[in-house]
Amino acid sequence: MQLDLVAQLLARGLITGSVYAMLGVSWGIIYNTTRTFHFAHGLVYGMAAYLAVSMAALGAGLFLSLLAALAGSVLMGVLMEQWAYRPMRRKNASQLSIFLTAMGIMVAGQSLIHLFYGPDSRPLKLMHEKVLTLGSMTFTSIDLVAVFTSWAAMILLALFLTRSKAGTMIRAVASNPEKATFIGINTHRIFLLAFALGSFLMGLAAFVSTLEMPATPYVGIQALLMSFITVFLGGVGSLVGAVLGGLALGLLESMVLLVLPAQFKLVVTFAVLFLVIIVRPQGILGEKTS
Repeated sequence: MQLDLVAQLLARGLITGSVYAMLGVSWGIIYNTTRTFHFAHGLVYGMAAYLAVSMAALGAGLFLSLLAALAGSVLMGVLMEQWAYRPMRRKNASQLSIFLTAMGIMVAGQSLIHLFYGPDSRPLKLMHEKVLTLGSMTFTSIDLVAVFTSWAAMILLALFLTRSKAGTMIRAVASNPEKATFIGINTHRIFLLAFALGSFLMGLAAFVSTLEMPATPYVGIQALLMSFITVFLGGVGSLVGAVLGGLALGLLESMVLLVLPAQFKLVVTFAVLFLVIIVRPQGILGEKTS
């Protein structure tokens, strides 16, 4: 019986960890490229969830609701970079000033969602959920969609970054923005592209998560926390590290239920993050800096 429970928790951890990995990659590609602590990334998640819910309420199907969520996410991310972060960089604003601006956008956006939609949760019922079993493990068809979507998106992003000219320029800017500018790369366009890609992944994560869990006005803050915790666990600067950090975080949250009640999951998550910062501050795959 204990082995069955362990197998079930492992399966749940891998499912959750796959989504966490996509969240980490979505925040990581923005931070690695632009060095912007994009706190308002959580608002992208919340708006994507509510755009999908709104489209479904109007009678739109799965594809149109997904398209609206993704288009809205990309547009919001690009507008934040264009109209909030870029002007501050041009004025040589400090990282703290940019962070506080992002926090203000996040808080104001969540308040507007709460004002417009109210405090009640809004489900996204666009798929018939089927319960599936594999040995002693039980999961749903929506779980499979979340896992497949997460890994497909991350693999496609990896191919884009390694096989395309634009992806090579993103990696060049992330590695050395001054040298990239010197050789003629338009860093402003690359920043916009990084925000578009990261926001696309965030919107996709919001959509697949809302298929299972209803949207609430403040759902984006939890997604934001998981995204940058995943990045710092895996190692800042490494998207592969973000994937490993997401999987580790998902498994940790699941397996801790063997010994602790569910309400202690977040406490354990921050405790492990604290230990990682002390013992290995560069994360799982991060490199030491002088």
